[in-house]
Amino acid sequence: MELDQTDIAILRCLQDDCRASLRTIAKQIGVSVPTVSTRLATLEQLGIIRGYKALVDPERLNETSVALVIKTRLQAAEDVAKNLAKHEWARRVSLGRSDWVLLDATVHKREEIDTILEAVASLPDVVDCEHYVAVRTVKEDPRAVITDTLSTTLICFQCRGPIKGEPIKVHMDGRDHYLCCNSCERLYLEKYKKLKAGA
Repeated sequence: MELDQTDIAILRCLQDDCRASLRTIAKQIGVSVPTVSTRLATLEQLGIIRGYKALVDPERLNETSVALVIKTRLQAAEDVAKNLAKHEWARRVSLGRSDWVLLDATVHKREEIDTILEAVASLPDVVDCEHYVAVRTVKEDPRAVITDTLSTTLICFQCRGPIKGEPIKVHMDGRDHYLCCNSCERLYLEKYKKLKAGA
């Protein structure tokens, strides 16, 4: 699904300042506050906006950042990634091609790097690991690049699976709800009616 210019403008505003009020965003992009509110709710529900966070500089807090490139046994990368993601020092865990895991970690003291390396080495499916200590960050931008044309793969609001082909769009309470099939549409509408009746 293609995002329209209003959605793109909202995303740009939030990347510039995630603390911007709905009123500020509405004024900047020339739409109403309810429009911004509705669009934000949809972008959140679609999983495009996952949260609102402050960008805190670990270097200013005298913390150390470490990047690890981890080779795993065949088809074990996902299990290794999930295991590593449980640790507090794991700040970002990504799966690469061909059974590689990329790990960004942060520690309070340099000596704690050994703890990370021991934890990685203790996993039976890890074949090899290289690590690099960051000395200074030269650039750190949000990972998403907001261009003038953006598209997304829709997720069904009922079964949470990816929608292949044309979605079923249901407009309720001023918002669009996307569903993958007639069965999910029926279940979603039943659930929605029950929630409204309970409210």
